Amino acid sequence: MIMKWIATFLFIFSYSFGFGQKLIVSDEIPLRSEVKYDILGEIKGNALMMSTIGLKYEVAGFDETMRNTWTKELNFEKKQISILGYNVRENDFTLIYQVRQQGETYIRANRYDSSANLKDTCTLLNMGFVVFFPDYEMVLSEDKNKVLFYAIDNGNELHAFVLDNQSMRLLWEKRIVIDNYSNFENPISVSIDNEGNMYSFIQESVFKQRREEGHFRLIIYGKGQSGPRISTIRLGEKIVYDARFIFDNLNKTLIAAGFYYNRNPEKAEGYFLVNLSPEGNLEKSKLQPFNDRFVSDLEGKDSRNNRGVMNIGISDLLLRKDGGLLIIGEESQDMERRISNLNRMMYDNFSRSIVDYYYNDIFIIALNPGGEFHWQSVLYKKQYSQDDMGAFSSFFIFRTPEKLHLLFNDEIKYENTVSEYLLRGDGKSERKSILSTENQKIRLRFKDALQVSANRVIIPSERRGRLRLARLEF
Repeated sequence: MIMKWIATFLFIFSYSFGFGQKLIVSDEIPLRSEVKYDILGEIKGNALMMSTIGLKYEVAGFDETMRNTWTKELNFEKKQISILGYNVRENDFTLIYQVRQQGETYIRANRYDSSANLKDTCTLLNMGFVVFFPDYEMVLSEDKNKVLFYAIDNGNELHAFVLDNQSMRLLWEKRIVIDNYSNFENPISVSIDNEGNMYSFIQESVFKQRREEGHFRLIIYGKGQSGPRISTIRLGEKIVYDARFIFDNLNKTLIAAGFYYNRNPEKAEGYFLVNLSPEGNLEKSKLQPFNDRFVSDLEGKDSRNNRGVMNIGISDLLLRKDGGLLIIGEESQDMERRISNLNRMMYDNFSRSIVDYYYNDIFIIALNPGGEFHWQSVLYKKQYSQDDMGAFSSFFIFRTPEKLHLLFNDEIKYENTVSEYLLRGDGKSERKSILSTENQKIRLRFKDALQVSANRVIIPSERRGRLRLARLEF
């Protein structure tokens, strides 16, 4: 049972850019091992959190002072269900779940108001008798009115369906057989536009004349189509190191962007940008090697040794209104090592493994609409932790029209300073310390933070088996 939480004001801090910052933190609640929680979002100024305790699902509401004003248990047709995902909109939220009844598996959606009162429900699919239920991934459209679920079923079959969250109806469902598909060799990524059309990218590579060449298979499907449209996007002799995909609803363009390598799969050597029409036709493409300064800033060595960058990945793609793009990434690495312990009294020699997590510099590459280089920025940080899955490391991107706030813990320890990089549209940045957690009994997980409005972000805090919710206002 979720306890009554009492809000605690920690501090109010103003900084020189003319914005005020305020952090409001709820009281503590014991976090037992069987309890799972999700920050759903914010509706009408009230933050919502869902807790799963065994077979019980509860939604808790928090007012402007982060005081827990109500808690409600959600009732379903059966006790044992599995939630596939949720979607929070301006005035309501929807839970999509699967349930088995009389030997058949159903996928259903329930819509609730801001007080978790059930307002609407629908059955999306009857999947019949299912032995192994696939692991579905969820993708939201930019306007949050379309919800796409997809999974690889039966080894090589892409199963996808879309919920129209406005009408609470199934928009479409489709099963597409993917020839020569392997879960281990062909990463898949899916995007959706505001009309509910699906864009599936499947990464592939082939060997030609002793050279490996990379390409993507693009599968497009939407309501009213008799079958999928399939095309191939080629990168020539370049192979994908890491990639993301996004649909630009403002400019009606499908964008693929990421890093590539040529010879050494452990080092990214440059970036690529591909613009496609909604029909999958190639409009623009650009492949560009990293410049010497970028490699030198990240690798910390002479730019004359520009042979690429190790251990980098894409964190996010941010669209610009002019059709340009920001590629935001981070250096990260986890290393497993074994330590031995010899007990001289018991003559017991044993070893165990520990994992070290390193999350270091953030970087941004800004591209013009045609893929041409605009500017780049490397934002320095250094985070290290051990055996915690990197839960308190990395960073969170808070978006405003004028700036990006990149929030992170300076060090991964109980008494810590939280900092931010303020990044402007021209690439100039400034680092600020915004709060100290000393004597505040909070340990913020920026990886799991959620921006809930134009000026608010909710960040979970886990410290010594206690959970708190922190709302940071800009």
